[in-house]
Amino acid sequence: MEELLKRLKIRLPDTRLTDSQLTEYLTTMSDRICLRLGADALPPLFNSICVDATVKMVRRTYYEGISSEGVANISTSFVDDILAEYDGEIEDWKNGQAAKGNSNKVVTFL
Repeated sequence: MEELLKRLKIRLPDTRLTDSQLTEYLTTMSDRICLRLGADALPPLFNSICVDATVKMVRRTYYEGISSEGVANISTSFVDDILAEYDGEIEDWKNGQAAKGNSNKVVTFL
């Protein structure tokens, strides 16, 4: 987690959040990715996605729940699911795990 924290701080150099707050965001995002993957621990291949999605999560702080907002010429909107844009990578990984014989963690519906 320490390496992820260092990478996150590089991406968010001006943040006023403490290391413990940033670590909490990273842990939350890691847990969410693991749930989608069906993995017990974050695979190293997903470290970059974890950092990238955590940056988005941190930037949404204090704006939770906003789907669209407009003032004068400035508009703010957020996607409902930060991890949605990584669905392709998640599915590719899961399919790769199934192909390797780790299908006990992948559910296939026919």
